[in-house]
Amino acid sequence: MAAFNIQQSCQLRTKATLLRLIGESPRVHSVRELPGMLSARLEEMGFREVSDTVKRFVKKYRGVLADIDSVYTTSRYTLFTYTASDVNIMAEACSELHKLLEEVEKHVLG
Repeated sequence: MAAFNIQQSCQLRTKATLLRLIGESPRVHSVRELPGMLSARLEEMGFREVSDTVKRFVKKYRGVLADIDSVYTTSRYTLFTYTASDVNIMAEACSELHKLLEEVEKHVLG
């Protein structure tokens, strides 16, 4: 349950940032895909440096984000247990994502 809540937190926080910055929230649940969409939109808006920061984050946390993504499907369709260590790593990445999104919003919105 904790892993699923982490996935939901990452997904919804990223969608909230997209909504605030571009006025729409995509119908995607992938926590790997959503930051990529954000990065592309930031680049289109002329915020290349901020876009690059998002790309670096995704690259750094690629494996953990993939694990968080898998939680969405796994928790709905199979019985799977995550270790406390796995959940802690996911929670740390999620916390870092929240911090990044806050900084992105501050930079873009002022």
